[in-house]
Amino acid sequence: MNRILILTIITLTIISCNFRKATQRKITSVTETTSITEQETIKNQSTLTHIALHDNNTEVRKLAVSKLTTQSSLSHIALHDDDAEVRILAIKKLAIQSTLSHVALHDNNTEVRKLAVSKLTTQSTLSHIALHDDDAEIKMLAIQLLK
Repeated sequence: MNRILILTIITLTIISCNFRKATQRKITSVTETTSITEQETIKNQSTLTHIALHDNNTEVRKLAVSKLTTQSSLSHIALHDDDAEVRILAIKKLAIQSTLSHVALHDNNTEVRKLAVSKLTTQSTLSHIALHDDDAEIKMLAIQLLK
């Protein structure tokens, strides 16, 4: 009886050790896969940023911007792209208030400025726009957003 009990305990211990090793291999595999996926995402975002910043074709840049998620890249595009439609796409995805403020105050395109103002929450910038902007529609939008 003791031998059977001892053999059962030994067998269960061996099974338990093998189960732990198999589980650890699975966890390591999932972690490695996640890391590879994250690395691919970073690489893809870098590629999209390069295209959005440097391609000569506006439609190509717009497509790249539509797939971008990196806020710093979207901010740079919102501030510097020559095409208003590309800037608008970037602003739609942008959450950085300082960039939105700068665009709302300084962009030369009224539609771009309107969109930036509509996303602003910075009360001091909204106040400045409400007091000083040349466009009545933009002033009214800023006034509506003041708390």
